[in-house]
Amino acid sequence: MTDSSTTILTRRDLLKAGAAVTAMAASRPAFAQNAEGGAHPVVLITGTSSGFGRLLAEGFARQGAHVIATMREVAGRNAPAAAELHALASAEGLILEVVEIDVLSEKSVAAGVARAIELAGRIDVLVSNAGIVVPGPVELQTVPAFSANLETNMGGGLRLYRAVVPHMRNAGRGTIIQMSSALGRAIDPMLGGYCASKLAIEAAADALGYELAASNIEVAIVQPAGAYPTQLQANAIRNWEALLTALDAADRAKLETYAPHIELMLAGLVPDPELNPQEVADAVLTLAAMEFGTRPGRLAVGPYKDGIEPVNAAHDQLQGEMMEHSPAIDLLTLR
Repeated sequence: MTDSSTTILTRRDLLKAGAAVTAMAASRPAFAQNAEGGAHPVVLITGTSSGFGRLLAEGFARQGAHVIATMREVAGRNAPAAAELHALASAEGLILEVVEIDVLSEKSVAAGVARAIELAGRIDVLVSNAGIVVPGPVELQTVPAFSANLETNMGGGLRLYRAVVPHMRNAGRGTIIQMSSALGRAIDPMLGGYCASKLAIEAAADALGYELAASNIEVAIVQPAGAYPTQLQANAIRNWEALLTALDAADRAKLETYAPHIELMLAGLVPDPELNPQEVADAVLTLAAMEFGTRPGRLAVGPYKDGIEPVNAAHDQLQGEMMEHSPAIDLLTLR
């Protein structure tokens, strides 16, 4: 493990290697860079019906961004949340529009991104935030139940990348912020599917960052490290209850074996009332406003970040050393 003064080749170095990128980072703040001619920067955020996504939609809009706040079931279950955002925009004079996106559907993502481009002309910043938890013992989870974590948390991010990156590349710039979790680094028993999904999306976002460096598109990951009060916990309990009802007789017979584990799991799904989710939203807003090429590849936020940051540092060290010897290095810098 290295200290912060050790010189290794990181994705930040690759992004700064091209003269054009370096000049941009030195002369203009991130939002100015992403909004030529003084226009409002355009930020698309998924999962804005509640939690971090809702706070981010409000925060970016109040900072002067043109926000495309997306959620599924805009005319159904999430209609009240959509109405609240519309009312907020009207009351405060914010440029904040609600667009339907279900990250489980490639068709919905493509349509939502197209609508965002129609409304705002471009997407400067993508915040991939939508996520779920389907908890429970790995042994008791069917493949579809376990994969539900992956389909939303990893697959949802991938669908967004595929839809948004071509627009950013055509514009010659862009920023992608992927919301993850400390549990993309540390494994919590009874949350195996969730941990797997966060580990997977972090790997995909890391690879994407390398691959897009030459296109002047930056990728950063945010890892909330604490039981922040959001809808995630309540939704997780609801998903657990749905899993229980779907168990067959053989799996139901195993519940007694896992009774102590389940008790601890349910206790762990109680949000910490002393934590404020605004802390995470503020960290994302600060990250987005940093000059291009200076953002950390990962940012841990919360009471457990001290345990996660050494793991991130070791990861960066390994990646740096590997990339120094990679034959792909010449493909990763702007010409």
